[in-house]
Amino acid sequence: MSISFFGFDTAVSGLSANQKALEVTGHNVANLGTPGFSRQSAVMASAVTKRYGNWYVEMGVDIQQVRQIRHTFNDNIYRAESNNLGYWESRSKAVTDLESILGEPIQKGFQVALNNFWDSFQELSKAPESLTIRALVKQRADSLVNYLNQVGSQINKLQNDLNTEIKARIDEVNDITEKIAALNVKIMSAEAAGNLPNDYYDQRNELCDRLSKLIEVETWETRDGSMDILVGGYFLVSKGEQKRLVAAPNEDLSHFYTPMVEYAGGDIPINVGKGIIKGLLEARGEVSGAKGSYDNGSPNTTADIIIAVNSSVSGSVDVDDVEKALVDDLKSRGIDYNVRLIYFNDFENVIDEANSYVDGVNKYLMVFTNESIGADTDTVKEYIKKLNDQGIMMSVSTTVPSDWDAIVAQTGGKCYDASAIPNPVVEPNSSDPDYESKYAEYVKYMDSITKLMQQASSDINSDVNRKMSTVSDDLNIISSVKKQLNALINIMAREVNRLHLSGKTLNGADGGLFFEPIEPNLPIELGNIKISDALKDLNNIAASSTDANGDNQIALAIARLRNSNLMTGNKKILSLDTYYQNIILDLGNKGYEASTMAESYRNLVSQADANRQSIMGVSLDEEMTNMIKYKFAYNANAKVIDVVNQMLETIMYRMGAR
Repeated sequence: MSISFFGFDTAVSGLSANQKALEVTGHNVANLGTPGFSRQSAVMASAVTKRYGNWYVEMGVDIQQVRQIRHTFNDNIYRAESNNLGYWESRSKAVTDLESILGEPIQKGFQVALNNFWDSFQELSKAPESLTIRALVKQRADSLVNYLNQVGSQINKLQNDLNTEIKARIDEVNDITEKIAALNVKIMSAEAAGNLPNDYYDQRNELCDRLSKLIEVETWETRDGSMDILVGGYFLVSKGEQKRLVAAPNEDLSHFYTPMVEYAGGDIPINVGKGIIKGLLEARGEVSGAKGSYDNGSPNTTADIIIAVNSSVSGSVDVDDVEKALVDDLKSRGIDYNVRLIYFNDFENVIDEANSYVDGVNKYLMVFTNESIGADTDTVKEYIKKLNDQGIMMSVSTTVPSDWDAIVAQTGGKCYDASAIPNPVVEPNSSDPDYESKYAEYVKYMDSITKLMQQASSDINSDVNRKMSTVSDDLNIISSVKKQLNALINIMAREVNRLHLSGKTLNGADGGLFFEPIEPNLPIELGNIKISDALKDLNNIAASSTDANGDNQIALAIARLRNSNLMTGNKKILSLDTYYQNIILDLGNKGYEASTMAESYRNLVSQADANRQSIMGVSLDEEMTNMIKYKFAYNANAKVIDVVNQMLETIMYRMGAR
C-alpha cells in the first residue's frame, strides 16, 4: 500500500524545483539594472532513484545547481582592452591639458611673445639711441619672461596634479584589493558549506573589471572559490590576504610618487603594466621630481673640463693663458664650468682620470700634445670604449692631428691644428726699449691662443646645447616637453646674454647680462627667468659694439638670433623658431595618437562588453519566457498532486466504506 504515495514525491520535487527556478528568474529580473550582475539559471536534473524493497522508484526532478552564466574568456578580453583604454585616456587627457597651457597654435602663446621680442630689437637696430624703442624692448622682454614664468608655473602645477592623482589611484587599487580579499573569505566559507555565492562572484568580478583599468592584472580562480590577483609578478591578493601598494618617492629628494609593493624588509618597485596608473606616470614623466632635476627638464649647463698637457708642449704653450682664455669664453656663454689641469707623459694616465669626473655633469677632455698617441689599434679601441662609457668628449690640440683623428672622431670631439701657434710670449713691460715689437708678438700669440680656446669653448657650448636639447626616446610627455622648452629658453637667454655682454651701453660702459635667473643657484628655465635689474635704466641696454653714434651691431645681432641655427638636438640643426615649432608638432602628434588610440580602444571595450552582455546580461524576453515555462510546470505538478490526492481519497473513503 505504501507504494501508492510515490507519485507524491515526484510531483512535490517538481513543485520545489520549479518554485526555485521561479525565484532565480525573479532574482534575474530584479537585478536587471545592477552593474556587473550575471544572469543565473537553475539547472535541473533527474533526482536520484530510490529503492524500496524490490521496487525502484523515480523521485522526479532536482535542482543540480544555480549556475552563473558567464564566460571567463570574454572577461579576459574585456579587461585587456579596458586596461589599454585607461592607459591611452590618461595620456590623451595630459596632452590636451598641456596644449591648453601652451595655447598653440591658435592662441597667443610663446611663439607670439618671442616674435615680438625679436621685432623689438629689429626696431632698436634702426634707432639705437632711442629711449622710446629701448622702452619697447624692455616691455617686450618683460612680457616674454612673464609668459614663460606663468607657463612654467602652470606646467609644474599640472605635473603635481598628476602626481597627486597617481597617489589617489594607488589608494584606489588598495581599496579594491582589500574588498576582493574580503569577498574571497565570504566565498570560501559559502563554498565550504556547499553553497554557490553567485552574487559574491559578481561583486568580485566587477571589482576586477575596475582594477584592470587601473593596472595590468592576472587573475587565478582556485578550487576553493577564492581568486588570486597578480601584478608584475607579485600577489596583491591571495585567498583572504592582501598585499598593499604604496606611493613612494621614486628617488632621493624627489616628491614624485611611484608604485611599490609593501614588504617588511622594504618597499619593492613594481611594474604595473599599462592602465590608468602607467598612463599617469608617463604623462607626468617617470623622472625625479627633485628641484633642479635634469631628467625633469632643468637645463644641464655644466661642463667639467680636464686640460691635459703633455710634456712635449710644455715649452710651446702657456697653460695659464690657455685656461684664462677658455674660462673667459665659457663665462660669456653662461656655461657652469669646472676646469682642472693635469700633466702627463703617458696618455694611459689621462685615460685613468676618466673616473674622476663628477656624476651628472657634461664631461670634456682637452689634450695638448705634439706627440702621436703611441698605442696600437686594440689599445686605441679600449681608450675609445672607456671614454664613451663615461660620456667624455675628447678634443686634441696638436701638430700631428692625423695620429689622433680616430679617437677624437669616435668621442665627438675635434682636432685643433696647433702648428700655427707661436711660442709663448710674456707681456712686455712698457719701459722695454723693444716694447712695440715685443707687444706685437705678444698680441699675436694671445690672439692665436684666444681663437683656439674660443673655438674649443664654442664646441663645448654646442655639445652642451645638443645634450640639453636632445630628448631621450621614451614615452614621457610633460617632462620631455619641459626639457625641450627649457633648452630653448636657456639657449636663447645665454646667446642674448653673450651678445649683450660684448656690447656697449648708451653711456659707453660694457654691457651686462640681459636675462638672469630668479633663483641664482638654478639655471635659466621656465619659471626662473627675469630681466636684469640693471635694465631698469634703459641706458644700460647694449645696442652697439662700440660707443659710436648710430652703431647698431649688437641690436642687429640679437635680432638675427631668431633665424640662427642654435639648436642641435635629435640629429637636427635648427633655429629657435623651428625648434619650437617641432615641439608643438611633436606634442600634436602625441595628442593625435593618444586620442585616436583611446577612441579605438573605447570601441573595442564597447564591443567586448557587448559580447559579454550577450551571454551574461539579463534579457526580459528570455526571463518572461522562463517564468511562463516554470509557472506552467509548477501548475502541472500541482495538478498531479491534486489528482493523486483525489484518487487516494476515493480509495480510502468511498471504496473502504463498502
